[in-house]
Amino acid sequence: CAYYSDVPQQLSSVSFFCPAYCEEENLPEFIPKVHKFLSENSRQFEIIIVNNGSHDRTGVTAENLAKQYRNIRVIHHPRNMGYGGALKTGFASARGDYDYVMYLDSDNQYDINEFNPHLHLLDQFDILSPYAAKKAITFPRKIQSFVYNLCLNTLFPLKLRDVNCSMKIYKKEVIKAIPIKSQSAFIDAEILLKAKRAGFKIHQFPVTHFPRQKGKATGSHPSVIWETIKEMVKFRFGIF
Repeated sequence: CAYYSDVPQQLSSVSFFCPAYCEEENLPEFIPKVHKFLSENSRQFEIIIVNNGSHDRTGVTAENLAKQYRNIRVIHHPRNMGYGGALKTGFASARGDYDYVMYLDSDNQYDINEFNPHLHLLDQFDILSPYAAKKAITFPRKIQSFVYNLCLNTLFPLKLRDVNCSMKIYKKEVIKAIPIKSQSAFIDAEILLKAKRAGFKIHQFPVTHFPRQKGKATGSHPSVIWETIKEMVKFRFGIF
């Protein structure tokens, strides 16, 4: 691939955040990987854990990790604010003087190190938005994901694969230029659509999607799907 590079490139400064809803078992494995990646691939960084109203010990686990590793802070939502709400908190809390905003879900289903060969592309592109080459999910969720992406690319001139792949890097100016309104899983599509309209350049590449080993996924809950559909329709008709 012409875009691939074995040459390591350090990013100047990165605000990394991860939404965490009932991920007490996954965070102790996830955060050390992220910390190591950022230590090796950026000159300055911070890690923000957004505890999204968890009812288990996610908050306590996150605070313990913040004591163990440098540059970590924890933000606690007193109640679950939805996936979009968690991401909005992460974007809003990122340091304003850092050049990049990056996020990954904390469920260990993506490997942050798969960004490595592509970091140099941030010289040419404003957003790195990977796609899962093959989803390690149940058949009903595969159908759900296929239909959602089909709807997005039918309703909007997006032409991107796997919009909701939960690992992305944005140049800070992208986030500064875009008002984010979504509270649901539509947030990824909202940002990418607005970024494309504003003329920002997006690069995609395949990544591995690993089966969830611990905790429970909530993306297929009917209320989550319904809120996402409502916001997609609102966006289509210019309501927000």
